[in-house]
Amino acid sequence: MKMECASATQEMSVEQMINLIENAPPGPWPPGWAGWANVNEAHRRMAVAFAESLKPGRLAYPEQRGIVIAGGGLKYFPSVWVGVHLVRHFGCKLPIQLWHLGKGEIDPYLRRLLKPLGVECVDAREVEKEHPCRILCGWELKPYSTLHSPFEEVLFLDADCGPCRDVTEIFTWPEYLDKGAIFWPDYGCWQLKRDVWEIFDIPEVAARWQSEVAFESGQYLINKTRCWRELRMALWYAEHSDYVFRIVYGDKECFHLGWRKLGSDYAMPSKAPGWNQHTIVQWDFHGQQMFNHRCQDKWKLGGGNRRNNSLANEELCFNLLADLRKRWDGVLWHNPDPTPHEQEVIAALAGRRFLYRRVGHDERPMRLEPRGKVGEGAAECERRWDVNIDDGTTILTLGRLDRPTCHLQRNGDGSWHGQWLEHERMPIEFIPLEG
Repeated sequence: MKMECASATQEMSVEQMINLIENAPPGPWPPGWAGWANVNEAHRRMAVAFAESLKPGRLAYPEQRGIVIAGGGLKYFPSVWVGVHLVRHFGCKLPIQLWHLGKGEIDPYLRRLLKPLGVECVDAREVEKEHPCRILCGWELKPYSTLHSPFEEVLFLDADCGPCRDVTEIFTWPEYLDKGAIFWPDYGCWQLKRDVWEIFDIPEVAARWQSEVAFESGQYLINKTRCWRELRMALWYAEHSDYVFRIVYGDKECFHLGWRKLGSDYAMPSKAPGWNQHTIVQWDFHGQQMFNHRCQDKWKLGGGNRRNNSLANEELCFNLLADLRKRWDGVLWHNPDPTPHEQEVIAALAGRRFLYRRVGHDERPMRLEPRGKVGEGAAECERRWDVNIDDGTTILTLGRLDRPTCHLQRNGDGSWHGQWLEHERMPIEFIPLEG
């Protein structure tokens, strides 16, 4: 019998609830599930068992230090573009990895834009095949990418968090060298209430909850050799976000819980973050400005950002955004600057007719016109076509004006096959026609 989260009840034993959480595909859970006594106790026991299973990290990392950023797609890529340029503008030469969730967030053209900046794009969906994660969506990607990046020491930056000076120096701060991790305080230096620490069974923090400052995880620095257990514990909480995120707000407190569950300490600047219109301003241990986390006005490709000249580097950021607009129209898998190899494929396809078959639905002739337009057979979901070569694989994309509809790969007989990316997700056959 298939296990489903919807079958959960308050009358289940704690052991039955643990079995359901660990073996059923996550969610959706019944209303109010996260507040049930058996659910709370189940997660407490699972957390203790997981914590006891953790051994000190003994991994050898290929690179000593690096920066990890999570983000992609139209919502986050403009912020990534600005943030990466700021890192390089201030002289940091550390390698950067941009982690994203699938091919719907970063395409080959965007990878080419970032490559001259020393940025490697990592698809977490591919990594997940080797390192499964119970839930890996948005916030969960932060601890996941930190853990599985090749760097021993990781400075993580939110896509919308820009440095105000060279971040290379952070790795040498005495506070970091002492503790092996730096986290920054949340705006207002607010605290998680006592009952939160009691729910997660961390009584030593519950006893002093009023002096325990919540995290703001737009940026953090972790030495994974020293803090592997704590980071893995933080990811465990994130993997159980269907429960944890109903009690605390997002990934930031997963790090907080992970460190405190294991009784570990960390460094944190004492100066409370500032708030400047739409941006959290974070400081170093001497009260000097270090980061601008533009959390409530992420950079937008189409414009509309609120200019705030009292923020450091504001003019530079707006200029960087203007430069991106010249290079990218915001449509993923649209390739405005094909490589010579891609140009050869485009030239071979332009003007040709194909039978466009949506298997099990319908079929119609379709002509691929020059300059990426679909002529005969065009419809709302098939208005344009593009060619990208992705890791050696040639991909023909049919799409709407604003997003891809399907990615097709060529077979040995000259036909192309794939499937729709949304809605019916039916298989697609794209067969050459003569004449």
